[in-house]
Amino acid sequence: MTGVQTCALPISRLARLRHERKHLPVLSRIESVIERLKANKRAAIQADASLSEAKAQATRSEDEVGQVVRRAEVLRERLHSGHSAARDLSAIQGEIDQLGQRQAALEEAQILAMEALDSAREEVERLSQEESEIRTAGRELTAKRDAEFARLDEEIDSLENQRADLAGTIETALLADYEAVRTSTGGLGAVALRGRSIEGGTVEISPQELARIVAAPKDEVIHAEENDVIVVRMDI
Repeated sequence: MTGVQTCALPISRLARLRHERKHLPVLSRIESVIERLKANKRAAIQADASLSEAKAQATRSEDEVGQVVRRAEVLRERLHSGHSAARDLSAIQGEIDQLGQRQAALEEAQILAMEALDSAREEVERLSQEESEIRTAGRELTAKRDAEFARLDEEIDSLENQRADLAGTIETALLADYEAVRTSTGGLGAVALRGRSIEGGTVEISPQELARIVAAPKDEVIHAEENDVIVVRMDI
C-alpha cells in the first residue's frame, strides 16, 4: 500500500461523515419546525388583533344596548308617574315602542359580537397550544440533532487524529502536494478509486480518464482532470 493509499483510508471516511453531518435528515425537519413556528407567530399576531377588535365590538354592543334600556326605563317612569300631560303620553309610548325595536336589533348584534369574541378567544388559545406543541417538537428534534452531531464529531475527531498520525509517515513532497490540493478545493485533498467507483468526494471520472489512471505507473501520483484532486488507486 502506497503512502497516499494509507492516508486516503481515513480521508474517504471523513468526507462521508462530514457530508452526513451537513445533510442529516433531522436538520431539514428542524427547518420545517422553524417555519411552522414562524407561521404560528404570524397567525398569533393576527389572532391577537382580531381578539382585541372583538372585545371592543362586544363592549360597544353592550354599551349601546345599555343606553337603550336606560332610556326606555326613564320613559316608562315618566309614563307611569302621572306627571306627564295627556298629550305627551302617546309620544312617550311611541318612543318606548321604537326603543324596544331598537333594543331587539341591538341585542341581536350583541349576540353576534359575543359569538365573534368567543371564536377569537378560541383561535388565540388554539394557536397558543399549537405553539407549545411546535416548541416541544423542536426541543425533541434539537436533542436528536445534538446526539447525532456528538456521534459524528467523535468519529470525525478520531479519524482526524488517525490522519494526522499517518501524515507523519508520508514523504514531505507528497504531503505538501496533498495539502496544496486541499487548500485549492476547500478541504478535499484526495479521493479513493475502487474499480470504477470514486469514494470520498463528488469527482467525475470519464472513461478515457479512467483508462489513463489505470494505465499509469503504480507509484505515480494521479490528479483528477476535474479539480486536480489526488486520485488514490486502492486496487493496485
